[in-house]
Amino acid sequence: MAIRGSSILIPAMLFFMVFELQYEAIHSYTPVHYMVGDEDGWDPVISMQGWAQGKHFHAGDVLEFKYDDAFDVSIVDKAGYDDCFVSDTSIQFSDGDDNITLAFGANYFISSLPTNICAGGMKMAINATAPPPSV
Repeated sequence: MAIRGSSILIPAMLFFMVFELQYEAIHSYTPVHYMVGDEDGWDPVISMQGWAQGKHFHAGDVLEFKYDDAFDVSIVDKAGYDDCFVSDTSIQFSDGDDNITLAFGANYFISSLPTNICAGGMKMAINATAPPPSV
């Protein structure tokens, strides 16, 4: 008795479809959207590092920075964060409503306007971990 190709093809297709659905269920993650500083926004009236404490950030999560035109937000490296310095490799934003997706690992943000506002505490370091598996 000959085995027809379609009799093997259908179970194989079903197997791969079920496998794909299980893989997506395990590996899908919906990024979280955070408003930096909550209702105060990106503002020196609150401790930015204090705002970040206790939150669990993951790569792919989005930080929304809302601020007035007296400030800005810059993505900097560790040295820029420590010394409140914007370098040629920094990415600067000044729109007043910026959505920034967290990269895996260390993410550093400072305000370079006005001068010395960063040294006064308008900066934030966030370590974004790998997204958790969905259940």
